[in-house]
Amino acid sequence: MKAKTIFMATLAVAVLTACNNDENDVIDTGSSQATFTAAINGQVNTRAFDQTWEAGDAIGISGTSGGTTYTNVQYVTTGGNGNFTAGTSGNGIYYQDDNSVTFTAYYPWTNLAADATTITADTRAQASQSDFDFLWAQQTGSKASPNVQFVFTHKMAKLVLTIRKGDGVSYQEVQDAVLSLGGFKYNGTFNVTDGKTSTADDLATGWTFAGNSTETGYNAPSSKDDKAETVSYTLILFPQVFSSPLPITAITGGQSFSATLDFTDANVDAGDTDAQNEWVAGRQYNLSVTLHKTDIIVDGCTIQGWVEADGGNVDAD
Repeated sequence: MKAKTIFMATLAVAVLTACNNDENDVIDTGSSQATFTAAINGQVNTRAFDQTWEAGDAIGISGTSGGTTYTNVQYVTTGGNGNFTAGTSGNGIYYQDDNSVTFTAYYPWTNLAADATTITADTRAQASQSDFDFLWAQQTGSKASPNVQFVFTHKMAKLVLTIRKGDGVSYQEVQDAVLSLGGFKYNGTFNVTDGKTSTADDLATGWTFAGNSTETGYNAPSSKDDKAETVSYTLILFPQVFSSPLPITAITGGQSFSATLDFTDANVDAGDTDAQNEWVAGRQYNLSVTLHKTDIIVDGCTIQGWVEADGGNVDAD
């Protein structure tokens, strides 16, 4: 099978807030209390995973003021409006002196052991992808400027595939299509102290992310557009570099068709001077996959409001 790929990479920069506390000797309950707000691309009422804050969303904040160290303090937005307060009454963060404090924050908050700094994730479990859509931020505050305004960035990569019907394929077959992807590392870690991710050596081979009746937790979130007769799947994945194009397979109407995906051109169009075949943190790669009775065609597509990059196209025989 021969393949040519069109990809469109879209830079996805996102923002969030976080907080949780380990050791906090509260000295003052007045003007020395730190306050926290969160924004995504300057929009306070937006969130990383689904673009809207929800009541109860929690983040984790760390920092040292004077001789007091705050570690992974949970802060929650009770109203879903981007304003965060301590998750536990009396566990807020306070400035212990007049010096500036550098805070780090991450999302989603996790109840880590006292000496733990990383969160492990298996990205094959796309049904629970909000658990590993990691964001991280760093910002300063002080008694003189107590409000800390975090601007979060995505530390994972996003792949959005829109499946369309082609010659000899019905909309029902599009909805029923079994889709698989391979050639990438699915296990990894996220470091809450510096926002860095790393991958383990486990390589996916024929991982089914749509229509998986055996491992239903692997099925990615999807949305249907009955008017356009398309189905879109969203995948959250660890940033990584590939040594070869990734194989993608579609099974529909009892037939199996394959293509390969290369992200180099998409990264070139995103402005990389040394572009390579990789998923870059904070980028959303958007693909349009058309299913035919004889092949599948993968084309680049755009999302309004994102920085866009055009690639080639791929035909699968």
